[in-house]
Amino acid sequence: MEREYTEEKRRALLSRGGLYYELKEDFSSALDCYTRGGDHAKVSELLVRNAELHPGMGHYAEMEKYYRSLPEAEILASPSLMQGMSMLCALAMDYEGSERWYGELQAFAERCGRQDAAGKQARSRLAWLDISLPQRGVNGLTETIPAVFRLLMNKEVTLPSFSVTSALPSIMNGGKDFSPWSKKDDLLYKTLRLPVEAVLGRDGVGLADCAIAESKFEKGEDVAGRMLSLLPQLNEVRNRGTPDMEFAVSGLLARSQLASGQPADARRTIEVLREYFAERGLTRFLPNMDAMLCRIDMHTGDLDAADAWYREKAPRELTHLNVMRRYQYLIQAMVELEDGRPDTVQLTLAPLEPYVQNCARIIDGIHLNVLTAIALYRKKDERWRERLTAALDAAAEYRFIRTVSVYGTAVLPLLEALDWDGDKKWYKQIMAAVRKQAAFYPHFLEPRLAPGEELTPTELQILHLLCADKSNAEIAQIMNVKLPTVKTHVSHILDKLNVKRRAEAKTAAKKLRLIPDDL
Repeated sequence: MEREYTEEKRRALLSRGGLYYELKEDFSSALDCYTRGGDHAKVSELLVRNAELHPGMGHYAEMEKYYRSLPEAEILASPSLMQGMSMLCALAMDYEGSERWYGELQAFAERCGRQDAAGKQARSRLAWLDISLPQRGVNGLTETIPAVFRLLMNKEVTLPSFSVTSALPSIMNGGKDFSPWSKKDDLLYKTLRLPVEAVLGRDGVGLADCAIAESKFEKGEDVAGRMLSLLPQLNEVRNRGTPDMEFAVSGLLARSQLASGQPADARRTIEVLREYFAERGLTRFLPNMDAMLCRIDMHTGDLDAADAWYREKAPRELTHLNVMRRYQYLIQAMVELEDGRPDTVQLTLAPLEPYVQNCARIIDGIHLNVLTAIALYRKKDERWRERLTAALDAAAEYRFIRTVSVYGTAVLPLLEALDWDGDKKWYKQIMAAVRKQAAFYPHFLEPRLAPGEELTPTELQILHLLCADKSNAEIAQIMNVKLPTVKTHVSHILDKLNVKRRAEAKTAAKKLRLIPDDL
C-alpha cells in the first residue's frame, strides 16, 4: 500500500477500514485506522461516541493512548470526554487525576444555565460519576441514588448506561464493593429497590433480587430458594436488561453449585452462557468466564486445564495492573499456589494492594489476604498470621462466611494454627463451612510437590541443564562437581518428579513450571 497507493487513496482505504471496525464496535482497531489515516476529527468523534455508548466499560485499556493524545482544550469542551477522562484515570489508579477531571466537569456545569443542553449533559455525567467512580465507595450512595432518582423524575438529568458488574460474575463485588450494604440488606432491598432500578434503567433489571441473594450467599446462607425465584427472571433480564446482569445471575448460580459440591453443574452453567455470549459477540465477558472455568478445574483436580489457562490467558501483567481484570489476577495466584510458587503468588497480588485500600474493596481484600497468608504459610513465614487475622477481622465485620470458606483445605491448617480472638460463634460457623469445602475438594490448591519433594537450588540448576539436553559429564563440568555427584542429583530429581527417564523429567518439569515452556 505504501509503495503503490497515492496518499489520497491510502487515506481513503484507512477511512473505510475505520468505518468497518466502528460499525463492529471494535473501537481500538477503528481508532488505529483513523489515526494512521490522519483523521483527527474522527478520532475525537469516536472517543466521544464511545464515552456516550459505553461509559461503564469504556474500552479504556485499549483506548487510553488515544484519550491521552487529545488536546486538553478539546477535552474541556466536551462533557463526555471529561467524564471519560475521569473514569480512565480512576481505572489507572490515578485518583488525583480522576478528581481533577470531575472538578473540571463540575465547573463546566456551573457555567451553563439550568436550561442549557450542554449543562444538562454535564450534570447527567456528574451524577453518573457520583455513582460510578470506584474511589468513591458506597457509603454515600444511600443519599446519592434517591437524589439522582428525583432529578430523573423531574427530567433534570438523563443518565448514560452503567456497568454495575464491570463484566464480573458479581454485583456485590462488581463495579463497586457493596459490603457495607450487606449489613442491612433486607432494609435496603425494601427501601432502595425502586429508585435503584429506575436510576439504572436496563442495568437495574433483576439487580435487587440478585444482589440480596448474593449477600445472603456470602454470609453462608442456603440460597437455593432464592435462586429458584431468581432464575425465572433470566428471560426478563435477557429481554429488558443487560448481559452484565445475566452473567451476575449465572455466576451466582455456578458459585452456589460449586459450594454445594456440584462442580459439573457449575461448569455446565458457565459453559452454556459462554457459548451463548460468544455467539452474540459479547467478548468482554469471556476472559472472566474462562477464569471461572479455571477455578472449577482446580476444584476438581483438572490441573492440566488450569495450566492451559495460565499459559494462554492469565494476565501476568506485573508492571501494568488492569483493575478490570482483578478476578483473573486472583485465579492466577491460585494456579501459582498449586504450582508450589508462593513467591510468585506474592508478586502477582502485590499490585492489587493499593487498589484494594484506595477503593475500599472489602471482598477483594479478604481474598487477597487469605491467598497471601497461604503463600506465606507455605514459605514458613510467620507473617501469615497477620494476613489471615486481617482477612478474618474484615469477614467477621460483615458476617461473611464463603469469602473465606471457599479456600477449604488450603486455609484449614492456617485456621487451626491461628489463635484468633474474634467472635467465637461466627468463627465456629467459618470452621464448619471450611471443613465442608475441604471434604468436597480435598486437593484444592494443594501443591503438586509435597514440601519434602521440593527440589533444592542445586537440583533446580541441574534440572535446567538436564532439560537443555546436557550430558552428566557436561553438567559436572558446568557445575564444577564430580560426575558421581551429578548422577546422585539426577537420581534424586527423577525420584522427586516421579519419573524414570531424563526425557520424562523435561515433560514433568514443564508441567510443574520448574523450567520455561520454550526450554
